[in-house]
This record gives sequence, structure tokens and C-alpha cells, in this order.
Amino acid sequence: MEATLATAQPRDRGIDAVASATRRLVDAITRAGEAIDIDADRIVADLKALTARIDARAPDLSERIATMWRQPGPSRFDPAGGTENPLSPPVSLWVEPDGSLRGEVTLSLAFQGPPRHVHGGTSAMLMDHALGMANARAGHAAVTVGLNVSFHAAIPIGSTITILARHDGREGRKVRSSGELRVGDLTCVTATGTFVLIDDPSTQEKFRRPSSEQA
Repeated sequence: MEATLATAQPRDRGIDAVASATRRLVDAITRAGEAIDIDADRIVADLKALTARIDARAPDLSERIATMWRQPGPSRFDPAGGTENPLSPPVSLWVEPDGSLRGEVTLSLAFQGPPRHVHGGTSAMLMDHALGMANARAGHAAVTVGLNVSFHAAIPIGSTITILARHDGREGRKVRSSGELRVGDLTCVTATGTFVLIDDPSTQEKFRRPSSEQA
């Protein structure tokens, strides 16, 4: 039986492809560092021209936000796993037989904090995202009100990170979940989260509803 994808299905066209190419650009710039100083003026001019070309097609902020939330299925613009977001690491989460979520991601140099290791804030973001998705898959659309993150070991840049998350239960409007980040057999980060149910029915539906491509 084919596993169910809890996050948005990446596409190889349109804005997804542009976002993916932009991630590669950011990685290249970060890795190159001062090596591109000699060509910086031309690169900046090229980037300004490209930005102007894209910006000319962009709607105003309120219109774009409205369009985002009319999209069916899981968020495609989230900063942790959004396929349309060039700032987002390419996170995909799959539903395990017990209902928990599991995924993998490899973080580039752009996410470095301590030398050669992932920034703790990035780890916390991944945990917050995964815990929220675990609640949504359990039918509880909720927003974070508390996140307790413990760092047990540094995560090397370029390593394959396994993301685990599970819904732990609901008490009234409060929803709880927990998870961890692993590299191989080593547990590097653990987290528990407290969430509060979303009141707005349309937003609840957005969080809960699988997209047609994943149904």
C-alpha cells in the first residue's frame, strides 16, 4: 500500500520549480562566499533585473494572501516544507501506519548556526511544523501556544535528518503533540507542543482537508 503524504506534493513546474531553483541559488551563494566578490556587480545587476521582472507580475500583499488560503490541501507556502516558498527547506512528511508522521530533510549551509551544524532555531521550526501537521492529520486544526524544545546533540550540516511527530491527545480546546529529530540512530532534538484549536471554520477546513492529488 502506497504511503500517504501529509505535506504538499512537490511539482516540477511553475512556482514550485522557481522556488526550488531559488533554493539552489541561495545554496550556491552561501557556499561561494567571497569567491563571488570579483563578479558581484554583474551578479547584482542580473538579480535586480530578474527581481523586477517577477515583481511586475506580483499582486498586492492582501490579494496574494487571499490566493494562498484558497488553495486546496496542505499549505504550499509554509516556511517549513512549503513547496512554493523559496526560504523553506524541502520537507516532506508521510503518514505512518500508527498515524504518526515521518519525514527526511537535508539542510544546506544556509541553515548553519554553530560551525558546521544546524541552527537551533531551524530545528525548532521543523519541530513546530511537524507537530502541527500531526495534529492536523488527527483532525485537530490548531495553532501553537507553547513549544518545549530540548537539544541533545548538534545536527551536522548536510546530514540526513529524520523527522518524527505524533499527536498525543486533546483536552478541551488544548491539543498536544510531540516529536524528535534524529540523525541515524542518534536523537538530536526532542519537542513537545501545546496547541489551541482554531475557531474559524474555513481555516479549520484548510488545515484538515487533504488535496485531491493526495486523497
